Amino acid sequence: MKDGSETPSSPEPHDAETFATPTLAYTASGNLEAHAIVTWLQSNGVRAYAVEDNSGVSLFAFGTISQFHKPQVFVEKSDLQRAGDLLRQFESQRDRRRADLENAPAIKSECEECGVTSEFPASQDGTTQNCPKCNAFVDVGTFDWPDDFDFGDADEEPEQELSADDALDAASRLHQLGDWNEAIQAYQQIKARWPEHATYTANCIAQIQQKIDAAAGG
Repeated sequence: MKDGSETPSSPEPHDAETFATPTLAYTASGNLEAHAIVTWLQSNGVRAYAVEDNSGVSLFAFGTISQFHKPQVFVEKSDLQRAGDLLRQFESQRDRRRADLENAPAIKSECEECGVTSEFPASQDGTTQNCPKCNAFVDVGTFDWPDDFDFGDADEEPEQELSADDALDAASRLHQLGDWNEAIQAYQQIKARWPEHATYTANCIAQIQQKIDAAAGG
């Protein structure tokens, strides 16, 4: 049994350090739910991370003390309103799912502390409960998302616009590698797309053509 001396675990540095203003968005019912919510928010384009509660401070003879057991989900402050809208959708679908599980078979979960397998109501799937044997925390079930759960469409990363400098660098590399015909085609495309580089690209094409002619004459 845990003695309560541990404190809630902190997020890994690579999770939190990229957030300018990490803001608490949700307090989950268990570590499984917290990570599931992170996955769901990220699938909808909202960056998030979870802070698990692995402490024993909430151990109580009849269950957890809710104000202490707080696995939390954080988002960037600028995404808080959007995250709130998504989380309300999540709670609505989660509650419907739990209602459907009221008459489902019990879930068996093994305690990592004492090794005893216990049964929990199906409605507690995805939550963190106390082991009836040693009172340590037990993650119940796997928190599988239902088939009809709406994850939405994740925001696509905008495609990087090719700049004239990038195109010129690529054409120059082809020239240096001896891929002269490909280099000429690249410069011709640059000339058509960026007319302001027409003189420079024409000179490059002329230089390459001289090399081709010299090689053919040799």
